[in-house]
Amino acid sequence: MPTCKHCKNQWTWKQSMKASWKMSSSMRCPYCLSDQYATAKSRRRTMILNWVVLLPLPLSTLMDLSLTSSLLMMVGLFASALLLIPKFLELSNEHEVFW
Repeated sequence: MPTCKHCKNQWTWKQSMKASWKMSSSMRCPYCLSDQYATAKSRRRTMILNWVVLLPLPLSTLMDLSLTSSLLMMVGLFASALLLIPKFLELSNEHEVFW
């Protein structure tokens, strides 16, 4: 789980999920209320994880899978991604460029 770089408190899974779904780039620490930012490394990991959810689409055409099995794989991958996003989240005091 991510740890605030300012107060060194570890966030819970629920706090991490809530902060990661915000549209702004900054996330407010629930303990010290300082602004925290996702590191570029953790944003790249999350982006790759999001693309993995779509992996059954080309595989279904290549392997001639049914629509139902493709959707079930996508739902399973989406659930796995939701569980892993807080594990991949790393925080920084400053906003980093993506690349």
